[in-house]
Amino acid sequence: MGRKGAYLLTTFLTCAVVFAGAPQAALAVANPLHRARHAGVKRHRPCSRAHGSRRTPPSRACVAGLRRTSPASAHARHHQQARSSSAAQRAAARAAAISRALATQCENTQITPDASNLGAARAAVLCLINHQRAQNGELPLAADSRLASVAQSHVEELVADDYFAHVSPSGVTPVDRVRASGYIPGPEFGYLIGENLAWGTLTLSTPQAIVEAWMASPEHRANILESRYVDTGIGITPAVPASFSGGSQGATYAQEFGALIT
Repeated sequence: MGRKGAYLLTTFLTCAVVFAGAPQAALAVANPLHRARHAGVKRHRPCSRAHGSRRTPPSRACVAGLRRTSPASAHARHHQQARSSSAAQRAAARAAAISRALATQCENTQITPDASNLGAARAAVLCLINHQRAQNGELPLAADSRLASVAQSHVEELVADDYFAHVSPSGVTPVDRVRASGYIPGPEFGYLIGENLAWGTLTLSTPQAIVEAWMASPEHRANILESRYVDTGIGITPAVPASFSGGSQGATYAQEFGALIT
């Protein structure tokens, strides 16, 4: 049976799309939450890309009609060369990481999550996500056990308490959950945090179907391809909140995104 219709639900930090019929699926996204620290004052601001600064080339002195390099200029040139070499090494490492992600063959992308294969399903999601990032010139994300714990506990809570949102009925937010995990070491650290949620039934509950649904949604795609994210954690439970499942078997997914800013 195909999709019979679509319904849009929008709440604070939540955008969910529900497709009626069997199979069914829904998504929710928490936009990146960016806390910046400057001179001891913390403030929230929209996510923006940093721009590089121009470097002034080392000066040169001319004495008695002959050009020579002063000691200060030689020192500056040495550091400029070191910076250039370091930049080239970083660029090479970046290119190699992206190439490896593109060359990786993702396995178990079509499995239906159950109690016996959740590890394989999580690995499939991470592989598919990193493949999408690599295709768009972004570095792969590293699996982080603290973010994975946050994601897993949240999907289990969604099913147990029968709701589908980033903010819990008691008011706990994605940042609250990530902070409690210890991922953010202390108040002196800035951070970038995001979360994608989804549930699906039957054939829409596979890792491939969930990642395709996220990539088809601009908000979820933006989280997946955000260049500043470094770490991620994926949670999957082989069930759907009862109010949404219609009695069908399925799975609920969460992906946490994170980066620390010092």
